[in-house]
Amino acid sequence: MTSARFIGAARVLATLACIAYPLTSYWASHQPDLRPLAVALAWAPLTLIGAWLIWRSSLRRWGAALAAVALAVLWHQRSVVAAHFEWAYLAEHAGSLTLLGVMFGSTLRAGETPLITRFAAMVHDTMSAAVLRYTRRVTWAWTLFFAAMAATSLTLFAAAPLRLWAVFASALTPLLVVAMFAGEYAVRRSVLRGENHAHLLDSIRAYLRYTAGGAPAAAVPHDGLAAPGVAAPSSFGVRR
Repeated sequence: MTSARFIGAARVLATLACIAYPLTSYWASHQPDLRPLAVALAWAPLTLIGAWLIWRSSLRRWGAALAAVALAVLWHQRSVVAAHFEWAYLAEHAGSLTLLGVMFGSTLRAGETPLITRFAAMVHDTMSAAVLRYTRRVTWAWTLFFAAMAATSLTLFAAAPLRLWAVFASALTPLLVVAMFAGEYAVRRSVLRGENHAHLLDSIRAYLRYTAGGAPAAAVPHDGLAAPGVAAPSSFGVRR
């Protein structure tokens, strides 16, 4: 198998795993005889993320030592962990939404390039001032979206039946993200008339290239604005 095919197969398997994980977790959490599986599935993502962060850290030994202590505490309190395994799901769900909100919002500070504009830099070369302003507003929209989603997750977990929160976390969250993409695309076509709009796959490829350290965002003005014709990335999924 060639390297390209191997990477393609790995991406397919990762996509299938992302789809299967919430469904399997929801099913296992409602089967009393599958409580050990539900607990394992609840803590697996947090464990893998923690291991990855430790591996990437320059303080790997200290991180590994702290992780060992944390695992020892969790094992000592395993009965409590098993009885309240849903807290791990909450940390995973609300925590990931919060991190996404922080990731988008941190690029809206003075001197930073909005994240949507950075994504667009992976796809296009030039854009108008109107499109640059639009990318900044979309970055704001995604920041507020993730903040609202995280707040809703915490509110439902604290005040609503656990089953309702599970439906929100497992089924409604991905649907709302898709709806956000679709809504943004509809708004973009209305606001940026006269622009050629790229497909969603272009945006996904841009994100993958960005996270892989692709084209730099240095060409983007820090104030998020540029005169028409100036070399700068275009809108997230918008072609000049």
